[in-house]
Amino acid sequence: MNRSAWIVSPRYDLTFFVGSLAVPLLLWAAFQVGFLTGVGVFVIFQLAFNMPHNIQTWTMSVLDDDDRKRNKIRYILAFVVITLIFGLAMTLSPNGVFPWVRDALIYWGYYHLVRQHYGFQRLYERRSALAGERIAPLESKFYARFLEVVSYSPLLLRFRDRNLMTIHAAGKDVWVHHPTLPVVVWKVIAAGYALMVAAAVIHHIVAFARGRREMLPRALLLLAVTLAFGLAAIVVSDLIVAIAIVTSFHNLQYLGLVLFHNRNRARFESSDQMPSTNRAIALIRDGKFITYAALSFVYGIVLLVPNAIFAPSPLGELPITIAVAMHYYVDSRIWRFQDYPKLGRFLGLAS
Repeated sequence: MNRSAWIVSPRYDLTFFVGSLAVPLLLWAAFQVGFLTGVGVFVIFQLAFNMPHNIQTWTMSVLDDDDRKRNKIRYILAFVVITLIFGLAMTLSPNGVFPWVRDALIYWGYYHLVRQHYGFQRLYERRSALAGERIAPLESKFYARFLEVVSYSPLLLRFRDRNLMTIHAAGKDVWVHHPTLPVVVWKVIAAGYALMVAAAVIHHIVAFARGRREMLPRALLLLAVTLAFGLAAIVVSDLIVAIAIVTSFHNLQYLGLVLFHNRNRARFESSDQMPSTNRAIALIRDGKFITYAALSFVYGIVLLVPNAIFAPSPLGELPITIAVAMHYYVDSRIWRFQDYPKLGRFLGLAS
């Protein structure tokens, strides 16, 4: 078993879990210089990052024979409920109820991003313990709150201006519902945000001065998250670009983690001479990485085509909306170690 404080290795972690910030920065730069429009950034992010990331959830759930059999009824009920909620809202009240339901999904997605980074924090802390440097519970709780502050505060700061929460695309404006914060409120939030970042910086300086080194991987993750959310919510004024930036960062981290998980599972199943009950894992075991990757892009195109064909009708958004909502629901379950006892082994936390 790997005793390093890195989840995979320094090179891998710095590429996927920290260096993944470089891609959103390139998208933002392309938008800033006029090379890409906001819609162009959004389409690239959906096809290259969001949909491939979306299908990775299915490789661990509905494409896995065992998990699908165990949770079949749960998944069917979730699919039916999600389809009814969004389908009825789009059909019966496209300009009344649907915008509220759509915005609820947007905020659920934002919460989903924050929870992923909390999961990475916990993974790094477990790896740090395996490397011989156990994280104190109080410190772990502090950085859980730190992630919440550096993720939610920038979003709340956008609430000061209605235009900052309006998507400008394809000649129409889509306002995301939110309360408009008074000056005194958003300034207090900004001050709290700055104080939390300062406290984290001071803590890391003191910890490193005292010889702690195994916390470096987690520190780099926290830095990347702070920069990503700060850039997307404070620096970038165009909302559709901000969404693409922060979500593509999240997507690339997820792709890296699931690839690590799936490759480990394929290796363990092969060494244990176990028949694969997962189609995606079977492709990896057989070395068919191109097929594995191509399916992600085909999946994204299939979901986006109805949106292009049926625009401006909101029903064109139904397939991708259902898929995204299902992803949020399923993803909230498949990373629970108590429900998936082999998860620790596939993530290199157990032999």
